[in-house]
Amino acid sequence: MIAEIKFNAGVLPKYEVIPVNVSKPPKEFKELGLHLRVPALFLSLGKKEEFEPIDIADDIVLELESRYPGGLLKNELEAEAESATRNLFSKFCHWMRGVAKDSGHLETELAHLDSHLSAVSVNYPQADKLYLCGDRLALVDCEVLPKLHQVRVAAQEIKGYELPRNLTHVWRYLHSAYSDPAFVKCCPSDTEILLHWLDTGSVKLSARQQQLLAASSGKPPTFSFTVPATATRVELE
Repeated sequence: MIAEIKFNAGVLPKYEVIPVNVSKPPKEFKELGLHLRVPALFLSLGKKEEFEPIDIADDIVLELESRYPGGLLKNELEAEAESATRNLFSKFCHWMRGVAKDSGHLETELAHLDSHLSAVSVNYPQADKLYLCGDRLALVDCEVLPKLHQVRVAAQEIKGYELPRNLTHVWRYLHSAYSDPAFVKCCPSDTEILLHWLDTGSVKLSARQQQLLAASSGKPPTFSFTVPATATRVELE
Protein backbone atom coordinates (compact mmCIF):
# COMPACT_ATOMS: atom_id res chain seq x y z
CA MET A 1 0.00 0.00 0.00
CA ILE A 2 2.85 2.39 0.80
CA ALA A 3 4.50 1.60 -2.52
CA GLU A 4 1.24 2.17 -4.39
CA ILE A 5 0.69 5.54 -2.70
CA LYS A 6 4.21 6.64 -3.57
CA PHE A 7 3.81 5.38 -7.13
CA ASN A 8 0.55 7.32 -7.55
CA ALA A 9 2.31 10.41 -6.19
CA GLY A 10 5.09 10.03 -8.76
CA VAL A 11 7.92 9.55 -6.25
CA LEU A 12 8.37 5.79 -6.76
CA PRO A 13 9.10 4.26 -10.18
CA LYS A 14 7.10 1.39 -11.60
CA TYR A 15 7.15 -1.64 -9.33
CA GLU A 16 5.87 -5.20 -9.38
CA VAL A 17 4.17 -7.26 -6.69
CA ILE A 18 4.86 -11.00 -6.87
CA PRO A 19 2.64 -13.23 -4.71
CA VAL A 20 4.67 -15.93 -2.97
CA ASN A 21 3.54 -19.13 -1.29
CA VAL A 22 6.26 -19.54 1.33
CA SER A 23 5.63 -23.28 1.50
CA LYS A 24 6.39 -23.56 -2.21
CA PRO A 25 8.48 -20.48 -3.06
CA PRO A 26 9.49 -19.88 -6.70
CA LYS A 27 13.09 -20.28 -7.74
CA GLU A 28 13.61 -16.52 -8.06
CA PHE A 29 12.56 -16.02 -4.43
CA LYS A 30 15.01 -18.64 -3.18
CA GLU A 31 17.86 -17.15 -5.21
CA LEU A 32 17.47 -13.83 -3.40
CA GLY A 33 18.61 -15.55 -0.21
CA LEU A 34 15.50 -14.61 1.74
CA HIS A 35 14.42 -16.57 4.79
CA LEU A 36 10.99 -17.42 3.41
CA ARG A 37 9.41 -14.36 4.96
CA VAL A 38 6.93 -12.05 3.27
CA PRO A 39 6.59 -9.27 2.49
CA ALA A 40 10.04 -8.82 1.03
CA LEU A 41 11.59 -5.94 -0.90
CA PHE A 42 14.12 -6.20 -3.69
CA LEU A 43 15.37 -3.15 -5.57
CA SER A 44 17.13 -3.44 -8.90
CA LEU A 45 19.63 -0.58 -8.72
CA GLY A 46 22.05 -1.57 -11.45
CA LYS A 47 25.63 -2.81 -11.32
CA LYS A 48 27.05 0.24 -9.55
CA GLU A 49 25.10 -0.39 -6.37
CA GLU A 50 24.16 -3.74 -4.94
CA PHE A 51 21.05 -4.12 -2.83
CA GLU A 52 20.46 -6.76 -0.22
CA PRO A 53 16.82 -7.95 -0.17
CA ILE A 54 14.85 -6.94 2.92
CA ASP A 55 12.24 -9.22 4.49
CA ILE A 56 11.49 -7.33 7.72
CA ALA A 57 8.37 -5.17 7.43
CA ASP A 58 9.63 -2.20 9.48
CA ASP A 59 12.91 -2.14 7.54
CA ILE A 60 11.01 -2.17 4.24
CA VAL A 61 9.07 0.91 5.32
CA LEU A 62 12.26 2.71 6.35
CA GLU A 63 13.93 1.87 3.04
CA LEU A 64 11.01 3.14 0.96
CA GLU A 65 10.75 6.31 3.03
CA SER A 66 14.49 7.07 2.82
CA ARG A 67 14.92 6.31 -0.89
CA TYR A 68 11.57 7.63 -2.12
CA PRO A 69 10.38 10.36 0.27
CA GLY A 70 7.01 11.95 -0.29
CA GLY A 71 3.47 10.87 -1.11
CA LEU A 72 2.44 10.51 2.54
CA LEU A 73 1.17 13.21 4.88
CA LYS A 74 3.52 14.17 7.73
CA ASN A 75 2.47 16.47 10.59
CA GLU A 76 2.33 16.85 14.35
CA LEU A 77 -0.65 14.50 14.72
CA GLU A 78 1.30 11.32 13.95
CA ALA A 79 2.33 10.59 17.55
CA GLU A 80 -1.20 11.21 18.80
CA ALA A 81 -2.63 8.97 16.08
CA GLU A 82 -0.23 6.16 16.98
CA SER A 83 -1.23 6.46 20.63
CA ALA A 84 -4.95 6.38 19.80
CA THR A 85 -4.62 3.20 17.72
CA ARG A 86 -1.81 1.34 19.51
CA ASN A 87 -3.98 -1.31 21.21
CA LEU A 88 -6.83 -1.65 18.71
CA PHE A 89 -5.65 -4.70 16.79
CA SER A 90 -4.22 -6.52 19.81
CA LYS A 91 -7.58 -6.27 21.62
CA PHE A 92 -9.27 -7.62 18.52
CA CYS A 93 -6.82 -10.54 18.34
CA HIS A 94 -7.36 -11.33 22.02
CA TRP A 95 -11.10 -11.61 21.42
CA MET A 96 -10.73 -13.67 18.26
CA ARG A 97 -8.36 -16.11 19.98
CA GLY A 98 -10.48 -16.47 23.07
CA VAL A 99 -8.15 -14.58 25.41
CA ALA A 100 -10.92 -12.02 25.97
CA LYS A 101 -14.42 -13.32 26.68
CA ASP A 102 -16.27 -10.55 24.88
CA SER A 103 -15.83 -7.51 22.65
CA GLY A 104 -15.70 -4.99 25.52
CA HIS A 105 -11.99 -4.13 25.27
CA LEU A 106 -12.21 -3.90 21.48
CA GLU A 107 -15.15 -1.51 21.71
CA THR A 108 -13.18 0.69 24.11
CA GLU A 109 -10.37 0.97 21.57
CA LEU A 110 -12.83 1.68 18.76
CA ALA A 111 -14.26 4.50 20.87
CA HIS A 112 -10.73 5.91 21.33
CA LEU A 113 -10.25 5.82 17.57
CA ASP A 114 -13.59 7.52 16.96
CA SER A 115 -12.73 10.25 19.47
CA HIS A 116 -9.36 10.91 17.82
CA LEU A 117 -10.94 11.10 14.36
CA SER A 118 -13.61 13.44 15.70
CA ALA A 119 -10.90 15.83 16.91
CA VAL A 120 -9.11 15.66 13.55
CA SER A 121 -12.33 16.40 11.65
CA VAL A 122 -12.68 19.73 13.48
CA ASN A 123 -9.56 20.97 11.66
CA TYR A 124 -10.75 19.63 8.29
CA PRO A 125 -14.50 20.45 8.23
CA GLN A 126 -14.75 20.64 4.43
CA ALA A 127 -12.49 17.68 3.61
CA ASP A 128 -13.92 14.92 1.43
CA LYS A 129 -11.69 12.37 3.18
CA LEU A 130 -10.78 11.90 6.82
CA TYR A 131 -7.65 10.09 7.99
CA LEU A 132 -5.73 9.85 11.26
CA CYS A 133 -3.64 12.96 10.64
CA GLY A 134 -5.77 14.98 8.23
CA ASP A 135 -7.30 14.73 4.77
CA ARG A 136 -4.52 12.61 3.24
CA LEU A 137 -3.05 9.22 4.04
CA ALA A 138 -0.14 9.18 6.49
CA LEU A 139 2.22 6.34 7.29
CA VAL A 140 0.20 5.43 10.39
CA ASP A 141 -2.91 4.99 8.20
CA CYS A 142 -1.10 2.36 6.15
CA GLU A 143 -0.60 0.43 9.38
CA VAL A 144 -4.07 0.92 10.87
CA LEU A 145 -6.52 0.84 7.95
CA PRO A 146 -5.77 -2.73 6.72
CA LYS A 147 -6.12 -3.97 10.31
CA LEU A 148 -9.32 -2.02 10.92
CA HIS A 149 -10.79 -3.50 7.75
CA GLN A 150 -9.86 -6.95 9.02
CA VAL A 151 -11.68 -6.15 12.25
CA ARG A 152 -14.74 -5.11 10.27
CA VAL A 153 -14.82 -8.22 8.03
CA ALA A 154 -13.62 -10.97 10.37
CA ALA A 155 -15.61 -9.85 13.40
CA GLN A 156 -18.81 -9.76 11.38
CA GLU A 157 -18.32 -13.05 9.56
CA ILE A 158 -16.84 -15.08 12.42
CA LYS A 159 -18.25 -13.47 15.56
CA GLY A 160 -21.43 -11.95 14.16
CA TYR A 161 -20.27 -8.55 15.42
CA GLU A 162 -20.85 -5.36 13.45
CA LEU A 163 -19.04 -2.13 14.09
CA PRO A 164 -21.47 0.14 15.98
CA ARG A 165 -23.15 2.63 13.67
CA ASN A 166 -22.83 5.39 16.24
CA LEU A 167 -19.06 5.41 15.59
CA THR A 168 -19.67 7.76 12.70
CA HIS A 169 -16.07 8.97 12.46
CA VAL A 170 -14.75 5.40 12.28
CA TRP A 171 -17.17 4.69 9.46
CA ARG A 172 -16.18 7.89 7.69
CA TYR A 173 -12.56 6.79 8.08
CA LEU A 174 -13.36 3.47 6.42
CA HIS A 175 -15.37 5.27 3.73
CA SER A 176 -12.28 7.39 2.98
CA ALA A 177 -10.19 4.23 2.63
CA TYR A 178 -12.76 2.60 0.35
CA SER A 179 -12.60 5.71 -1.86
CA ASP A 180 -8.81 5.61 -2.13
CA PRO A 181 -7.33 3.80 -5.18
CA ALA A 182 -4.24 2.59 -3.27
CA PHE A 183 -6.25 0.96 -0.49
CA VAL A 184 -8.76 -0.61 -2.88
CA LYS A 185 -6.01 -2.05 -5.11
CA CYS A 186 -4.11 -3.59 -2.18
CA CYS A 187 -7.07 -4.80 -0.11
CA PRO A 188 -7.59 -8.58 0.13
CA SER A 189 -11.03 -10.01 -0.52
CA ASP A 190 -13.39 -10.97 2.30
CA THR A 191 -12.65 -14.65 1.67
CA GLU A 192 -8.89 -14.12 1.87
CA ILE A 193 -9.31 -12.37 5.22
CA LEU A 194 -11.43 -15.21 6.59
CA LEU A 195 -9.01 -17.85 5.33
CA HIS A 196 -6.16 -16.00 7.03
CA TRP A 197 -7.91 -16.25 10.39
CA LEU A 198 -8.77 -19.88 9.81
CA ASP A 199 -5.14 -20.65 8.96
CA THR A 200 -4.05 -19.30 12.34
CA GLY A 201 -6.02 -22.10 13.98
CA SER A 202 -7.37 -19.63 16.53
CA VAL A 203 -10.96 -19.52 15.29
CA LYS A 204 -13.57 -22.03 14.21
CA LEU A 205 -16.47 -21.47 11.87
CA SER A 206 -19.94 -22.87 12.36
CA ALA A 207 -21.23 -25.43 9.89
CA ARG A 208 -23.27 -22.71 8.16
CA GLN A 209 -20.27 -20.40 7.89
CA GLN A 210 -18.17 -23.22 6.45
CA GLN A 211 -20.85 -23.85 3.83
CA LEU A 212 -20.92 -20.19 2.84
CA LEU A 213 -17.13 -20.09 2.61
CA ALA A 214 -17.06 -23.23 0.46
CA ALA A 215 -19.77 -21.80 -1.79
CA SER A 216 -17.60 -18.74 -2.50
CA SER A 217 -14.85 -20.90 -4.01
CA GLY A 218 -14.40 -20.27 -7.71
CA LYS A 219 -16.63 -17.19 -7.69
CA PRO A 220 -15.51 -13.58 -8.23
CA PRO A 221 -14.06 -12.15 -5.00
CA THR A 222 -16.27 -9.95 -2.84
CA PHE A 223 -15.19 -6.91 -0.85
CA SER A 224 -16.98 -5.26 2.07
CA PHE A 225 -16.67 -1.68 0.87
CA THR A 226 -20.12 -0.44 1.89
CA VAL A 227 -20.73 1.90 4.83
CA PRO A 228 -23.85 3.19 6.63
CA ALA A 229 -25.28 6.34 5.07
CA THR A 230 -24.49 8.33 8.22
CA ALA A 231 -20.78 7.80 7.60
CA THR A 232 -20.78 9.92 4.44
CA ARG A 233 -20.55 13.70 4.69
CA VAL A 234 -23.59 15.25 2.98
CA GLU A 235 -24.06 18.95 2.21
CA LEU A 236 -27.54 20.31 1.59
CA GLU A 237 -27.93 23.37 -0.61
